[in-house]
Amino acid sequence: MPVWLRATCVTLALCLPSTVAFAADWKPERNVEFTVPTGPGSGVDNTARTLQMIMQTAKLVDTPVSVVNKTGGSYGVALNYLAQFAGDGQHLMIQTSTPLSALLTGQINVDYFAYTPIANLITEPIAFMVRADSPIANGRDLAARIKADPGSVSIALAAARGNAYHIAAALIARTTGADSRKLKIVVFGSSADAMTALLGGHVDVASATPGAFLQLLESKKIRIAGVASPRRLGGPLAGIPTLREQGVDVVFDVPRSVIAPKGLSADQIRYWDGVFQRLIKTPAWKDALEKNQWDEDYMPSAELAKSLKSQYSILKDVLGELGMVKQ
Repeated sequence: MPVWLRATCVTLALCLPSTVAFAADWKPERNVEFTVPTGPGSGVDNTARTLQMIMQTAKLVDTPVSVVNKTGGSYGVALNYLAQFAGDGQHLMIQTSTPLSALLTGQINVDYFAYTPIANLITEPIAFMVRADSPIANGRDLAARIKADPGSVSIALAAARGNAYHIAAALIARTTGADSRKLKIVVFGSSADAMTALLGGHVDVASATPGAFLQLLESKKIRIAGVASPRRLGGPLAGIPTLREQGVDVVFDVPRSVIAPKGLSADQIRYWDGVFQRLIKTPAWKDALEKNQWDEDYMPSAELAKSLKSQYSILKDVLGELGMVKQ
């Protein structure tokens, strides 16, 4: 080997480890911020604040962790806000499948798949809730009302038409032979706002995940007509039959995942993969799963990227049936 080549190899051998070590040691240098695209009190907001609490108490992140709510525009406001921080690993956003639906229906205009997938954490079952004095006693009653006149039942949901909550309602209509395009869907900024409208008698039904509203259920202010889950839930919801048990063959849930701005490096992604892999092993996370009736469905960054493409394809088919896909 020529002397100059041998010298070059020695130089690279000496320099490379420190370079790799430096890159692999990336970690946040300032406040980590979770962007929440829905209002306070929503299921997404609850997820973000749970993650914030665990990251800080379990010391998974060395810097402070904050939560900011950027509501509106069917996640468009939050996504446009996140887009300002390209390459910044200190900014994360909690989401459901709503932005995929909003992209398909033309409610948002962003380069969604340019954002960086970080992790999927959970799925949540969708429940159809009514006031305690509602004439809709159960899922069979709800399906019968929709079959008779899909526009006669007002269904509140957050935070965009065409999202998982809307699709679950549309699937009920489809099982009865009703025209799902005639459903009376009322959109709110958060599930908490939708529930407030339900309690105030402004809507007939709220489509939401049940975990955030267990206190209302326990105080008997609301009832759950049915849950679009493949099996019964546990804890205080164990006595509530699924829609399928009631002869309404609908199963649909809501994923909860984390994304970041576009342009994150492999080392930044690796850092967050490590954080979330440790987080899901903490006792506090196990407690949160039980308390909120969440189903753990962890995926690291690479798996989430594939899952989002798959979800997009499935939603495109369902929303196409609703006539909601923007051409």
